[in-house]
Amino acid sequence: MTSRKASPAKKNITKSVCFFNNKGGVGKTTLVANLAAELGLNHAKKVLVIDADPQCNLTQYVLSDDEFLDTYSSKDPQSIYSVIHPLSTGKGYKTTLPIKTIDEFGFDVIIGDPRLALKEDLLAQDWRDAKAGGIRGLRTTLVFHNLIEQAQSYDYIFFDMGPSLGAINRAILLAVDFFLVPMSIDIFSSWALKNIGEAVKVWEKDLTFGMKNSEDPNEVPDIERKRLLFLGYVTQQHKERREKAGSTRIVEAYDQISKKLPGVVSQHLSYFYPTSLQTHLGEIKHLASLAPKSQTLHQPMINVKAKGSYTVTRKQARDIYTALALRFMENMDILIKEAAKEKR
Repeated sequence: MTSRKASPAKKNITKSVCFFNNKGGVGKTTLVANLAAELGLNHAKKVLVIDADPQCNLTQYVLSDDEFLDTYSSKDPQSIYSVIHPLSTGKGYKTTLPIKTIDEFGFDVIIGDPRLALKEDLLAQDWRDAKAGGIRGLRTTLVFHNLIEQAQSYDYIFFDMGPSLGAINRAILLAVDFFLVPMSIDIFSSWALKNIGEAVKVWEKDLTFGMKNSEDPNEVPDIERKRLLFLGYVTQQHKERREKAGSTRIVEAYDQISKKLPGVVSQHLSYFYPTSLQTHLGEIKHLASLAPKSQTLHQPMINVKAKGSYTVTRKQARDIYTALALRFMENMDILIKEAAKEKR
């Protein structure tokens, strides 16, 4: 693992995506790490992954055991916390990003930090100020937008987030271009879609009002306000029942929920995407013990260095993530073109 500084490049090329569902246990971190690895290793994309979940599951996944222990044994590890902390001490935005290169996964990372949870109150308090046009509140709320602006040398910036609609995740959702929803096939994931849609529309309205009514427009960060776009959803971890003939089929109750998902997505998130978009990006089937093996070895599932039954499941993972990456890029192209039409 090596350190790397983000270099400036032409703006508006980098596309930022957050992976979000306010229901936990949907395989979000595994999806983020392995889709980013697929894009980086097999599609020549330069990807920066930001672990913005105080639980730091993505960081534990991609760092080796020794690297993880060495990093967090230091008094002040350089992490996502380091990006936000200067604001709380009145120093403004951090001018360099603590980026590390993860060769095994083919992407760069800003590692997570449990201390990030301590900044929830800062972002929550300053949000009230931001809605009223206060400069401090606006600058704090736009901290992740500033991060994205500093990382314009990347094709994609991915945010891994915790399962909440709190202040940290609000600031991320207001900064990125797209959001993608990982889903398990259960009733609570369907409820989460409604929560996301309702919350983001209110937040966007409040931020737009605050920026238009700023107490000092010259001090407001110069950003182009744009509507957040829904890139699609990924279903995973469904339950199957083995048939007598040896084939498998999804359990009936879950099959019913799965068939209703497109309608639920349309009902609650249609504001964020054109009706022509195929929102189901793909399905990640249960791959036996490949995922935990991948995490133990700190390797992406598509490249797990293990033999035996892992040879079969590794091939399945490669097929799944190849198809998912292609749909991901296809949907992004469609959304970018549609957004360009709206500006004309």
